[in-house]
Amino acid sequence: MNDVLEAKLTISRIKTQLLDLAGELIADDSSDKEYAIKRILGVVEYIDENDVKVCDIESKL
Repeated sequence: MNDVLEAKLTISRIKTQLLDLAGELIADDSSDKEYAIKRILGVVEYIDENDVKVCDIESKL
């Protein structure tokens, strides 16, 4: 179970870093950033939709 929780913590850290990066891109004045922002937010959305919930794992124990 500790490995699962560690993996979930790692995924949360990755999401946080991706959202920070998206925020930095939004603040940037570059004109070619819209595609990059959409891709980053798409990755975060994918993680949110497909992340395994701890309660799902516990119910299978």
